[in-house]
Amino acid sequence: MEQTSVQPVSLSPATTQAAPAGDLALYTSQLLTRSVPSEPGDIEAFVHERYGIEGRVERLTGERDENFRLHTEPGAGYVLKVSPAGESDLLTDLPVAVLLHLERRATSIPVPRVIRTLDGQTRSQIVDSPGTARTAHLCTYIPGKLLSTADARTSAQRRACGTMLARLAKALSTFEHEACRRTIPWDLRQVPALASLIPSVPDLPDVEFLRQFVVKFTARISPRLVNLRSQFVHNDFNARNILIDPEDESRIVGIIDFGDAVHTALIADVAVGVMGQLATAETADEAIREFVDAYRAKQPLLAEEMDLLNWLIAGRIAQNVVITAWHRASNPATQHFAAYDADFFGWRIDLARRLTSAKSTT
Repeated sequence: MEQTSVQPVSLSPATTQAAPAGDLALYTSQLLTRSVPSEPGDIEAFVHERYGIEGRVERLTGERDENFRLHTEPGAGYVLKVSPAGESDLLTDLPVAVLLHLERRATSIPVPRVIRTLDGQTRSQIVDSPGTARTAHLCTYIPGKLLSTADARTSAQRRACGTMLARLAKALSTFEHEACRRTIPWDLRQVPALASLIPSVPDLPDVEFLRQFVVKFTARISPRLVNLRSQFVHNDFNARNILIDPEDESRIVGIIDFGDAVHTALIADVAVGVMGQLATAETADEAIREFVDAYRAKQPLLAEEMDLLNWLIAGRIAQNVVITAWHRASNPATQHFAAYDADFFGWRIDLARRLTSAKSTT
């Protein structure tokens, strides 16, 4: 790890171990960003001073980080990610270390490349307006079209995504870092912790189903999940983190956002990837089958992993419904989850109900 003025700290036992069911602090401490928003002019000056790059800043959305696109002439530009105030040195280093690992070990996988400062550092401190030091890193911007905005969702696209996630999982199987086993709300092993969140979310759709689902998941799935093979995975392979070629929408040109990457069950990463392919209720079964078949062709899955896949897909649906609704209610200033309302989740909850009453996905 390179030396910066941010001092390394050790993760506490509460951070490195699975959170118990009912741990509401898991959400309030990690998902409510209270850093003072940075001014675009300050970001432009920071990038010029630290990296020697001039450009025009455009603010992007983000769940916790502040994200900025830097438009340059010529070239595709860059993305600057600024971590929340108080983020530990280990945690701010993790996404950078992942990208450097892939740059060394899997050059054909299309991910952003880390840009170093003028003095050769991969991260740098930026001081916000109240005087709080925060950590930032700069990466290349990958031109492309978000999968979520594709003109059509196709079989070729779904199979390409399944193959790409399997390739990424293989490349990440050798990655190790002091923070990779941290506890995060979006890890499917944390579904039991939703029990504490559900009562605090107003107007939650299908709340009784969600309550009962969490109870069943905790009793039936969690004990089996901890015994499955695990490794470091992307854990957020959704349609807003996959870039496709605008001229050939079946071709993946980029994978972005390793902010939720974590060491967890390998099959959990597949379930998360499935969610990124669910575009309509009518094509859901086909999307699951095509994506999973393509993944398995590249990375075989064990029978005990496949036995849990339905429940894990449903678990991700439950996480998405509950956490995003809670986040919107608790942090109304953010627009990151604005599109994920009751209408968006209606048929997905029905799918979760159906998946957990069926025997297997395939």
